[in-house]
Amino acid sequence: MGCGLRLAHPTGRALRDLWEPGRVTGFPRALLRVLVRSGRSVRCPDPRDLAVLSPEEKARARRFREPRRAAAYAAAHAAARRCLGERLGSPAGEIHFGRRPCPGCGKPDHGRPVVDWPRTSWESSLSRSGPHWLFAAADGVRIGVDIERVRPVSLNTLSSAVLSEAERDYLADIEPYLRQAAFIRCWTRKEAVVKASGIGIEAILSQIDVQPWEPRAVVEHRVAGCPTVTWAIRDLPAGPGYSASLALPAEAQPLLDFGRDRGAPSPTDIAVAQEATQWRPPPPVRVRTARPTP
Repeated sequence: MGCGLRLAHPTGRALRDLWEPGRVTGFPRALLRVLVRSGRSVRCPDPRDLAVLSPEEKARARRFREPRRAAAYAAAHAAARRCLGERLGSPAGEIHFGRRPCPGCGKPDHGRPVVDWPRTSWESSLSRSGPHWLFAAADGVRIGVDIERVRPVSLNTLSSAVLSEAERDYLADIEPYLRQAAFIRCWTRKEAVVKASGIGIEAILSQIDVQPWEPRAVVEHRVAGCPTVTWAIRDLPAGPGYSASLALPAEAQPLLDFGRDRGAPSPTDIAVAQEATQWRPPPPVRVRTARPTP
């Protein structure tokens, strides 16, 4: 089934050839395909979405009092199942999900999600905000995504608990009307990292500096039991009024697959493809001690 980007390599080969073992030509051999899917739910649950959910997921969807919330939950989880099912060659409704114990507290109810069946090395991450959902998956590496609606928050209350000192300095230096969006951007970047590491809500977010003044960030985040220490974070297109981020191990060389296989490629797809041909190792982690230059 064709779900890759329809972009041309300089040699004339399709980019999807890059993702077939042993067929990488003119690109880094360790190029990592990252599936990125996003969408928006309708007002009421779609029966086609409910049909592929597990009994536990269906029960949770029924517990939502508002149909639109049930629809958002069902649409996101059904989309994740369909995407993984396509990659794993399994019917979406037959995939079994589980969780690894949280490395912070040891509890299994909020650890890193995994596919228990069919057996696979694919990792995935799912996030929801209102009717919008965001899903990403990659083979063999930890991955995390987050999407949030940009909304008014109490910066005086939350900044000390969520932001590092350098991040608080950054927010203080920018125009007041930009601060809410900058805070949410920091939040989504941090959430993406802690989802990838598996510690989730147990993390101390103020200890993770995600460098919002940079278009992309390379940060350190150590978690017991997680082999990755250095993470690369990038912002993802999320639509007006939303912020989204993706976190991967810094050594990964990602090629993002947004699932567009019809019509002309988007400018984002073209930029990603061009970047892949010019990949360089990520810069070393920088510790910021002063306010960014205006």
